[in-house]
Parts: sequence; structure tokens; C-alpha cells
Amino acid sequence: MALSIGTCIMSYMLGFGEIRNPGAGLIPFGTAALLGFLSIGLVLRSLFEMPRERGIFQQLRWGTVILVLCALIGYGLVFNLLGFSISTFLLMILLFGVVGRRKWWFTFTFSLLTVLGVYIVFVVWLGCQFPKGFFGI
Repeated sequence: MALSIGTCIMSYMLGFGEIRNPGAGLIPFGTAALLGFLSIGLVLRSLFEMPRERGIFQQLRWGTVILVLCALIGYGLVFNLLGFSISTFLLMILLFGVVGRRKWWFTFTFSLLTVLGVYIVFVVWLGCQFPKGFFGI
């Protein structure tokens, strides 16, 4: 809640602007206010709810968490070398196939669709530039 209050104060100092010309503080203020309301809700819920005797991370598969973390770090390391298309395709194969334990046809199909969809949205529609990589793809 303290983070939310501090962000709201700093956003207010940036200024909200007008309806036709929003200022730099409008979006951060709205986001921080939403975070604050959700925090208040969680505090109230924890005050009135009966405590449970289960561990928070009891059912968590730690091997999967570490694998995903390593995959994301590796993705960041090879992104410029291999380029957007290849590195994202390999990441999606890992996430769908190994982590999600999907069938091979599902893994390859949706990995390819993910790369194509993101490429169309960001490169074609929004005009962003992604690294081509070593192979020029």
C-alpha cells in the first residue's frame, strides 16, 4: 500500500492534464490507485478469513520454475544472436513442449503461430524493429 500511495503522490505531481490532453501522471496514478484498492482488499480479506494450514509453495514444481527461469535468461542472451524469429520459436517449443507437456504437433503449430502473430502485430502493424540475427531471419 505504501508503494501505491507514493506512486499516487508522485503521479499527482506530474499532473493529470485534461480530458483531451492527458498528462504524464494520469496512467501511473490510475495504475497505482488500482494497486492500492487491490491491496486494501487483500488486507481486509486476510483479516476476516480463517487461516488455513497449507503451505503456499507446497504443490509447486520447483524444477519447472527453474527451467522456465533459465529459459527466459537464455532467451535474453541469444535474442540478438539468433534473432527474434528463431529465439522466440525455440522458447515457445520449450514452454509448450517441455513445461506444458503438449503433443509435438500442438507444440510446433502453436510455436509457429505465436511467432507469426507477434511478428504481424509488432513488426507489420506497429512498425517495431526486431533483430534479424545471425541467419538474417
